[in-house]
Amino acid sequence: MREEDLYSRQYDPGDEQQSVADAPQWAQQALPIPRLNVQHRNPYLDSLTAKILLGDYFDTGRLPPAEVVEVVRHQSWRDLEYAGGSLDVVGDRLYVLFFRSMCAKLSYVKVGRTEREKKKQVRKRIGAHESEAKVAQAVLFDAWISRPCVSAVAWEDSVKAHLSAVAEEDITPIEQVKKEYFRGIAFRDAVWVARIQEDRRGVVFL
Repeated sequence: MREEDLYSRQYDPGDEQQSVADAPQWAQQALPIPRLNVQHRNPYLDSLTAKILLGDYFDTGRLPPAEVVEVVRHQSWRDLEYAGGSLDVVGDRLYVLFFRSMCAKLSYVKVGRTEREKKKQVRKRIGAHESEAKVAQAVLFDAWISRPCVSAVAWEDSVKAHLSAVAEEDITPIEQVKKEYFRGIAFRDAVWVARIQEDRRGVVFL
């Protein structure tokens, strides 16, 4: 596939069978996928520098070194535990993930939730999203998750409805790719919407 085709291809937001995982492959070498260790620390590369470097590599169409991808990915997982506490605690959770792709148009925010009854679902669910993101040559760049709560069903629905309504406005660059996938919105803005809806829905935390 030609690079110009990769940049120009769009998806029909109304196609419920379509997913971000259907994105075209990057024509160059695949991104390195390092083994995950949440406690990982790189004494020679801090997370902020790694994110800047990763952005520079992506913006110039170059494959980033494995150690840069590793630091960014591990920091995202640490951010999850910082925001929501232990990921193994039982309870509903809402999460907002930002996957940054080597192709800017394939970067996206994913909104979702995990269910209270299923233990260790957070790691499995987000790990599955990371696997899906490989197709778009995307890295988990930023991540936020709530503390465990009684139910996140209505909370998730209201966040997606809010973002969907914004995406329908012609004055915004936000595009809804599928029910839970949004392009053109900043990660911090998506988290802000989640916090607004948390207050409006009166979420009860455990």
